[in-house]
Amino acid sequence: MKYKNFLLRAVNLLLILEVLWQYQQVALVQAAAVSQRKQEIAEVEAYNASVLQAQSAAQAEQTQSGYRDGTYEGSAFGFGDVIRVSVTIQNGKMTDIAVLDASGEDKPYYKQALPLLDEMLSVQSAGVDTVSGATLTAEGLIGAVEDALGKAAG
Repeated sequence: MKYKNFLLRAVNLLLILEVLWQYQQVALVQAAAVSQRKQEIAEVEAYNASVLQAQSAAQAEQTQSGYRDGTYEGSAFGFGDVIRVSVTIQNGKMTDIAVLDASGEDKPYYKQALPLLDEMLSVQSAGVDTVSGATLTAEGLIGAVEDALGKAAG
């Protein structure tokens, strides 16, 4: 009986040790996977940061070398008629975009497309997405700004 209890406890101890060893193996595999994922995330974030830095540098280079200071007028066809804008450049950057004439545009579409001007100033480019529902008016505003920037560039 004494040996039977000893053997039973020894077997239980071995089973517990086996379970702990298996748990440790699973934990090690999971820790390695987590570590690998963190490394992959860090690599992707570093790549994204380098791409953003390169884009910013390219955009700054284009802006610095591209536009002469002054106020330039541009025009393009919108929904109803020609849209005329005035673009002010200071230190090689757009500082103001004013609509000189958009009398042929439908007022609701025009109001819907107007925020594009602030977006163009923000990104320092006329390369912004058009507004759904006011596509022709938005394209007219973008085209007029591009026309003015073309005059500022050359």
